[in-house]
Amino acid sequence: MPLFTALALSASLAVSAQGQRFPVIDVPNDPAARYDVLMLVPIRGGNLEIVTRRVGRRGETFVQREINCRQGLVRYLGQGHTVDEMNRDHRNYHFEPIDPNAISGHIAEYACENVERPE
Repeated sequence: MPLFTALALSASLAVSAQGQRFPVIDVPNDPAARYDVLMLVPIRGGNLEIVTRRVGRRGETFVQREINCRQGLVRYLGQGHTVDEMNRDHRNYHFEPIDPNAISGHIAEYACENVERPE
């Protein structure tokens, strides 16, 4: 992710995360946590990008994922305990098949059903 985009995303999520209500994803296999959708947008090649915030007993975790709904694939783009940590996570994550019973599977299902696609 280009540095400017990462900084803009970080600033945008930090500002929007203060006192705002976000859509919540139901994740039955993690009932002690809440998953808020902070961003969900279409990106290159028809894929989706989603940023979620998990709030649980140990605090917050932010995860950025890329989802290919047509092929049933998902990959992490970054994760961390803050948006800045998430943006600095530059590991080379690979696409994997979506497991409908995994946390990423529930998030992918939500994303594929709820994204607003440009006409």
